[in-house]
Amino acid sequence: MKTHGNRVIFLTTYRLRIIVILTMGLLFAFPVYAQETLWKELNSKVIKFYRENKYTEAISVANEALKVAENTFGPEHHRVATSMNNLALIYKAQGKQAAAEDFYKSALTILEKSLGSDNPKVGTALYNLARLYHEQEKYAEAEHMYKRALEIDEKILSPEHPDVALSLNNLAQLYNDQKRYEEAEALYKRVLTILKKALGPDHQNVAYTLENLAALYLKTGKTDEAEKLSEQAEQIRLKGIK
Repeated sequence: MKTHGNRVIFLTTYRLRIIVILTMGLLFAFPVYAQETLWKELNSKVIKFYRENKYTEAISVANEALKVAENTFGPEHHRVATSMNNLALIYKAQGKQAAAEDFYKSALTILEKSLGSDNPKVGTALYNLARLYHEQEKYAEAEHMYKRALEIDEKILSPEHPDVALSLNNLAQLYNDQKRYEEAEALYKRVLTILKKALGPDHQNVAYTLENLAALYLKTGKTDEAEKLSEQAEQIRLKGIK
């Protein structure tokens, strides 16, 4: 418990009073610690059920975890947002996109309020919501969320960080799906530059991006360029196998 700072004012008063206050603090601390442990255990079960595709069981446990988080930490705590995000993931896997969107939005609101708009967890929440909109072909909403997530990554990390490349790749894929090929091409090239510098020219993520760019070139009739990039990607894949 991070409540010791509130007790410092008693250090210059009566020693007996300090002992009483600390004892009372421990009485409150143990139940909260137990509930936090319970919350973590429930989340582990949620992840287990989710990976096993046991969505009904996962939702039941996730709802229980959400109640524990709300009662223990308060309704606007970031752990509550984590539980909501878990529920959103499960509902999305079930194809219940409206329910998933509601929980994603609620999680995002809590995280922005509790951690600030530039926190990495906010960026993750934005990405999750962007992916949902992308899959629903709500391209304007997806682009807005992707760009916000990208801004957070660039601010917290650096414009040359591999995670920034991932955010750029997501945005490139969105443009590709919208047939905004010139914008997608520019982003894929930027992704390649970042990844080659940060991870090396033979990294598997470089091969993946080369394949994306090659596929774009095929769509736009640039077959020679597509073949060259595909060959480069294949060479990287072979090195990775070795």
